[in-house]
Amino acid sequence: MRQNQRNTKRPFHSKYRPNNLMNIAGQDHIVSYFKKALTKQRITFAYLFIGKHGTGKTTTARIVAKVLNCSSAQRHEMYEPCNSCTSCINISAGRSFDVYEINAAMNTGVDNMREMIEKIQLSPVNNLYKICIIDEVHMLSPSAFNAILKVLEEPPKNVVFILATTDAKRIPSTIISRCHKLRFLPLSEIHLSTAITKVIWLEKGNITNKALKHVLNSSKGSFRDALNMVDMLM
Repeated sequence: MRQNQRNTKRPFHSKYRPNNLMNIAGQDHIVSYFKKALTKQRITFAYLFIGKHGTGKTTTARIVAKVLNCSSAQRHEMYEPCNSCTSCINISAGRSFDVYEINAAMNTGVDNMREMIEKIQLSPVNNLYKICIIDEVHMLSPSAFNAILKVLEEPPKNVVFILATTDAKRIPSTIISRCHKLRFLPLSEIHLSTAITKVIWLEKGNITNKALKHVLNSSKGSFRDALNMVDMLM
């Protein structure tokens, strides 16, 4: 039984994924931008998140999706999700009918894009917005990019595209020019050290300075890589 529990436990990078903007480490400029944009309801229809893996691109996209569709009237901050209404819970669990998340590294073809595009033409089912999150968007085929371009040229009402990439040079300029670009920075050693130490404390563990230094050097600014190493060490 203990062995089964160990095999099915959630990895640290999933267990400790931030669920609001203010908990995203090392991306103060991104948090500041969305804090203003969401509060003033100045959201554009297409974003391009650029940065190395593990810096918070997909996490930020999911949080923005929750804020835009949060149905709680009891929120204290308009730029943060309540994380307790039905919409927030469904988006967090990946079962919202109005939020589509695709990993382009595994879904590169035009048929995948056309299927998603057909769905977003319909009005949101239970929310204000339909959100399309495409991770590793640079992996799409030329025909898939063309399909997205047609939508970006005439975006449907109440649809927001969030494209994330680790290699923006491979994205057609026609796509890039229609997106608001935000660059995610590798996390500094201070931010990584603080985040790692907090997770270890929550897990009731400890780490030597030598091991912590090894994790910081090896992760190279990636919060996900750092947590994966801590997970294995513990």
